[in-house]
Amino acid sequence: MKTNARVTTLIMVMCLAAVLVLTGGCKGKKQQAINPELTTPTTDSGGGLPDVDQGALQWKPATDLEKIYFDYDSYALRPDALKSLGVNAEKMKADPANTMFQVEGHCDERGTQEYNMALGEKRALAVREHLIKLGIAGDRIVTISYGKERPVAEGHNEAAWKQNRRAEFNRATK
Repeated sequence: MKTNARVTTLIMVMCLAAVLVLTGGCKGKKQQAINPELTTPTTDSGGGLPDVDQGALQWKPATDLEKIYFDYDSYALRPDALKSLGVNAEKMKADPANTMFQVEGHCDERGTQEYNMALGEKRALAVREHLIKLGIAGDRIVTISYGKERPVAEGHNEAAWKQNRRAEFNRATK
């Protein structure tokens, strides 16, 4: 009888510990709801991003800046991305100080719209943070996520998907 009570108590303690561990990781995290019906891009105004009305600027594609590519389901910067960002940072430093840069985060077609909007935002922010480490002023870089809404390749295979998992650049003058 004592053994059954000990086993039951041990199981209850383990279950309680598991619940505390699982719910403890969520405490204090700010959750941002993304409307799955949303068809227009969203911007992130947190994380030290400059308070810029992106719609008021005349954005033009920065075709001289290299695109940054990502692995599936990832916003980690790959070695080829780090090299490209180094090249891009040098070109950005040569621009006048009143030039703003917009980093667009893109995803492939897999995943929900909500998931891909969030992943695109994380990709754009990862690029922005690395450019700041390379000496580009943070108040010159804004981000936007298009999720899976603007593919450059229309196929439904890895060859197309790897082209769509990217960050691209635009520039505007304030």
